[in-house]
Amino acid sequence: MAGRERPPRIDDVDRRVLELLGADPRASVRALARAIGMSAGAVGERLERLQEREVIRGFTLDVDPAALGFGLEVLVAIELRQGNPVESTIDLLAGIAEVQAIQLVTGRWDLVLTLLVRDQHHLREVLLGDVWSVADFQHSETMIILETRRRSAREPVGEETARTGSVEP
Repeated sequence: MAGRERPPRIDDVDRRVLELLGADPRASVRALARAIGMSAGAVGERLERLQEREVIRGFTLDVDPAALGFGLEVLVAIELRQGNPVESTIDLLAGIAEVQAIQLVTGRWDLVLTLLVRDQHHLREVLLGDVWSVADFQHSETMIILETRRRSAREPVGEETARTGSVEP
């Protein structure tokens, strides 16, 4: 893997800190320290290192979009015309307020967008007025998400899952 850094090494204490944070992301450093049997200062230093090494990439607030009036979550798979750098198209699409995520993918499609919209009329406006008007747009397929099931923060991907790609029952 030329040009890519190796992932940071994680020891058993780091794993335990991550496991505890996965179970309760709002746990205090003092509570983590008690659970691990270390001083709060030592646990605080570990947390800082995990953040500096980008093992912990951030802390987020998970708000129900429907509570804010966005009742539809939609995936839009996009095929682009070839020739222009895909980064410029990604930058244009990132400027659309309803776009929550843009994924560069392999296979039939070039990009997959996640949109949050109020309803099907709002979806139509965003597709016709914004997404389909991007210069390199060629073709798309739109899929309304009916339900999403996410892996619980309490169920981190373990070494077995990472190696085999499957979760043990």
